[in-house]
Amino acid sequence: MKLIRPDNKLIPPTYPKKIDQVICVCCQRDAEVWKIASKYIIKNIDSKSYKVIVPENEANFFKKISHEPFEVLSESIYKKRFGSEIKKRLSKKISTQYGWYLQQFIKLAAAEHYDSDKIILIWDADTIPLKNLDFINNLGQLNYYKAIEYHKPYFETIKRLLQLTKKVKFSFIAQCFVFKTSWLHEFLYEIEKIHGKSWDIALLDSINFEEGNSFSEYETLGTFISQRYADEINFLNDEWLRLGNSKIGHPVFLNQKMIERKLYQYDFICFEKWDRAKPYFWKVSLPYFFKIYLPILVSKYIKLRE
Repeated sequence: MKLIRPDNKLIPPTYPKKIDQVICVCCQRDAEVWKIASKYIIKNIDSKSYKVIVPENEANFFKKISHEPFEVLSESIYKKRFGSEIKKRLSKKISTQYGWYLQQFIKLAAAEHYDSDKIILIWDADTIPLKNLDFINNLGQLNYYKAIEYHKPYFETIKRLLQLTKKVKFSFIAQCFVFKTSWLHEFLYEIEKIHGKSWDIALLDSINFEEGNSFSEYETLGTFISQRYADEINFLNDEWLRLGNSKIGHPVFLNQKMIERKLYQYDFICFEKWDRAKPYFWKVSLPYFFKIYLPILVSKYIKLRE
């Protein structure tokens, strides 16, 4: 229905500008990045609430290093729900992929319980936003970043799960993913309707675990949303950088001056464990020593002298 002002002029529609919830999943392996990322996420992503979900035995550690107002939650409730089901489908050869699959199910389940009128942003914990980011445009559309990878097993799983095929010419695996919970609820309902079982079991049954890395929550949700809600989404051409370690050596070296001089063209930067700057000693080990360890040693020495 169109709204009319008393002077007979149309009232332009208003759209929410702030997302309702940022959800991250992390573990101690990425703690160095997370300590920095949590600060930048709060600074550069406007949200009503922020949550990070971590292993139960690491919750206290993350409460100490996460910047406020991030709420630290244990993954235990999700691990009980999905853990054994994922493990029994993994052969010994690919058992190391357990955590990789689990964190994707955690993200879906964590978002599932929000009311249908909410907007959720899933943000990868090893990724740092470098400037203010808007995930809702002036038309009320949700903004999506693009990636270039293509992994065939992802789409084989999507086909088995939802009978959908790839529609866009790029990848949705761009370190972050925004959506309306109403879309997620419809997505999960559709899975259960097609397969006649709970969405988590149907999804697990659709994954060919022997193929290796055969499911992407971003690619699957992106395929569904792009086909059902094409008019309500917008694709950004803004640049982001996946090889953060190669670019600057280590996240602890990140500062505002570096962002302005060396990283100004990027919206966000990712620090994945497999990416290492070379030569590592000169670009990382030695600068890390002078930036982190030397000040600690000097501080301890001064205290001993007092």
